[in-house]
Amino acid sequence: MRRRRRHSPATDEAEVPLSPLIDCVFLLLIFFLVTTIIKRKEKQIQVNMPETASAVAAAHREVTMVIGLDRHGGVLAPESGTDADGSIVWQPVADLAAYLKQAVAANGQDVMAQPLQINAHRQTPFQQAIDALDICKLQGFSNVSVKIRPALQESR
Repeated sequence: MRRRRRHSPATDEAEVPLSPLIDCVFLLLIFFLVTTIIKRKEKQIQVNMPETASAVAAAHREVTMVIGLDRHGGVLAPESGTDADGSIVWQPVADLAAYLKQAVAANGQDVMAQPLQINAHRQTPFQQAIDALDICKLQGFSNVSVKIRPALQESR
């Protein structure tokens, strides 16, 4: 009787199955062939580009009306110019409602549809900012926002 030898696991050679590897290679080959054929057909499609004369003009930015609040809650209006640093020069306003009515009378009802920005000092009391926001809303301004600044220039 002949005995068979058993192979120990250390002597077995590890083999990589080639069939799945060949399948993957062929699938990748087919994929790249198909995509290059599609790219060639896309280049043949005629595209009519618009001429520069028919381009759309840039959108017109709305003018934003700005008012300020100092650290004590006082209302400030910007003067017509800026200082050497390019900062807004502010002047005090006694009554915000009267100032807004005057702006509407001077510029027409279209001013109420434009954005109105309240630039408040960081230390402005919260209630003062809310009061200014309420006055703007009561005067008919619909697009009102509040922006906090670290410091606003006081009136000079």
